[in-house]
Amino acid sequence: MGLSKSVFGGVMRMGYRVPSPIQRKVIPIAMMGRDVVAMARTGSGKTAAFLIPLLERLVSHSTKVGVRGIILSPTRELAQQTMNFLIKLGKLTDLRGSLIIGGHNIENQFEALASNPDILVSTPGRLLHLLMEVTEFTLDLAEVIIFDEADRLFEMGFKAQLHDIMQRMPPARQTMLFSATLPRILIEFTRAGLRDPEFVRLDVESKVSPNLRLAFFAVRSEEKSAVLLYVCRQLIAKNKQTIIFTATRHHVEYIAGVLGAFGLPALPVYGTLDMDARQDNVAAFRAGKCQFLVVTDVAARGIDIPLLDVVINYDFPPKPKVFVHRVGRVARQNRSGNLEPCGGTFERCLTHALRRD
Repeated sequence: MGLSKSVFGGVMRMGYRVPSPIQRKVIPIAMMGRDVVAMARTGSGKTAAFLIPLLERLVSHSTKVGVRGIILSPTRELAQQTMNFLIKLGKLTDLRGSLIIGGHNIENQFEALASNPDILVSTPGRLLHLLMEVTEFTLDLAEVIIFDEADRLFEMGFKAQLHDIMQRMPPARQTMLFSATLPRILIEFTRAGLRDPEFVRLDVESKVSPNLRLAFFAVRSEEKSAVLLYVCRQLIAKNKQTIIFTATRHHVEYIAGVLGAFGLPALPVYGTLDMDARQDNVAAFRAGKCQFLVVTDVAARGIDIPLLDVVINYDFPPKPKVFVHRVGRVARQNRSGNLEPCGGTFERCLTHALRRD
């Protein structure tokens, strides 16, 4: 691929040897400076597919004061994860990166901007807030903007903010959108905001990983908690990291409480939970200190827990694509995994599982 020594060295340090299909298709196009719209299954390696060409394009720290690369994420957790990945992948370069997200001390973020970062990893709201509050902070030198989980950005209502951010950048910028699905609103945005983009679409016909083993339980509503407890105690080995998806934060607290009461400590993650608590809980689960993580769909996008084994849908998702993103937490990057939904009839579960967008 013609990577520089420092970027290639970072790739090798991460343990990569062969690029995934999405990386093989996207990286050469992106390194040509083309706008890209890439659609691939969750867990297929999209993050490296945009970080590698971004690092290669910027490769050395610029003494000019101004951000040159921007990565926008729909959630704080995904932004934090991308930042960690950027640090590791860019270890051998002298590029500087900063994380700009809500829930963090804004004074520290002012200091981060003052350190002249080359790359910002941010959520749209906080980035736009800083652009409006800090007079000397501009995107006049920005060369690349990347929308990670672009469909989720639009679903969460960031369309106007994304347009505003792009209008503050030079017209000659390179724009890359990465997503697991391609809704109509994203296609409209692509036509309006990108210059002759190259579309890369993988796994269009089969969005659920072939390595994923599925099991369905048809149970009455009043039996769901008992069935879940039985599954967690009797069917899932103690060394199997498990995420349980529920509909609301109240369900999260309830299920975490039920599991905890029966000697199965579970950590909660939902949107209104304190930011530090969310990060601590995800970090503890990722480190294997707790077997169960009970979440709402705030954790359904982009969060990669190494060696995650099982996903349980305590409440079945309302849309097929949400199902795809939830189950994409397991069977990532050629690993195998298990999906065990609870609730509803077998026919209803199967219909949801097999439907396509």
